[in-house]
Amino acid sequence: MESTKLPHFKNVSWEHPETTFRMYLAYTSLLFDIGVLTYHFSTPFHPKFYVRSARRTVLRLHIFSGCLEILSCVGAYYAEDPTNWAYAAAFFAILSHVPTTFYQIPTVLGIKAFLVPSLGMVTALHGYFAVNLALNPTSFYYLLSTFMTVHIYAWSRVFFAVYYRFKLFESHRFSAAMLTSGMLLVPSVLGLHGNIVLLTGVITSNIILRMTNTPDLWATWITEHPRELAAAPEKKAVLESLVTAAEIVNSVEALSSKTPKDRYAHICSKVMSANIRNQTPRDKASAVFRAIDVDHNNELSVEEFKDFLIACGVKLDQLEGTLMLNALFEGRKVVTIDEFCSWFTKNWVHSNTYSIPHLPRTPRSQAKLVFDILDTDNTGTLDLEELQH
Repeated sequence: MESTKLPHFKNVSWEHPETTFRMYLAYTSLLFDIGVLTYHFSTPFHPKFYVRSARRTVLRLHIFSGCLEILSCVGAYYAEDPTNWAYAAAFFAILSHVPTTFYQIPTVLGIKAFLVPSLGMVTALHGYFAVNLALNPTSFYYLLSTFMTVHIYAWSRVFFAVYYRFKLFESHRFSAAMLTSGMLLVPSVLGLHGNIVLLTGVITSNIILRMTNTPDLWATWITEHPRELAAAPEKKAVLESLVTAAEIVNSVEALSSKTPKDRYAHICSKVMSANIRNQTPRDKASAVFRAIDVDHNNELSVEEFKDFLIACGVKLDQLEGTLMLNALFEGRKVVTIDEFCSWFTKNWVHSNTYSIPHLPRTPRSQAKLVFDILDTDNTGTLDLEELQH
């Protein structure tokens, strides 16, 4: 497949079936890029990216560098001298796209037992081909392989849309889409034995993990974390209320931990699977109540709510003095769904609607608007109780 003749596009060996397959796959990937980018620029981030601002920054960098890498690969393919274009593609891959992919892998949705090791392997392959492209800038094989491995997410979006359209793999749709994408692209760069290598890596990593970790972690590891948000706005609204909970608690440095806990992901998963329409603040509060009410007795205990606060990022040693507990329970051991809904809709920031004449244009004026809303006693300062409530 290696070509020493330039430019590449004039010297593709179309008579070889393997090369023909890879080229058609590459052209199709480029076509799908348009749809995937349109989706990204027209759809808000998944709520998991609102828990920490660093995730949003990394995602923006990931998308931007991926676009530049793809354009550089296309430029190298059509250029009379592909050297500079190839260097650019390798640069964007090695210094940005590959590192940002590795950063996002631990928070991937779907079944982590499959997706974390497989995405790790594909990302490592992407980095390997990018390094070799930098060392061999006129290599057609390394150019095409770098181009193909950057497209695993684009193809997963395509398969996700297909599976959603035909109602396939409803309980594991995101995992199925990602795995199908990987099993299509890995053989395109490693040959027919590529999927065997991928499967072996996944099995080996899970055997090691199962031997070295607790049953609770393993249960989370093999649980599907669904992705269907855009298709169900009513579920997204409820999930956003949970994300709001994490944001409020994490905004107080003294109470926040470094990352949300696995329990939070489990709560989100339960709420996202609720088959209800959640249009009002009470509907949202009811859905959150059902997710937190672990024993399903229609009463929320102090321990159940503490578990939720831990999921949102509150440290164990801060729970006893948490004003959220005092405001909700007021000395009681349990609260009913009506009491919880009343507290939720009254005190959680995003549960109330605020009317403003016009949206401030500058970041400072927008920040002042939020500050004034939080400053309920109009003192010009925010105390701990106002931030918690």
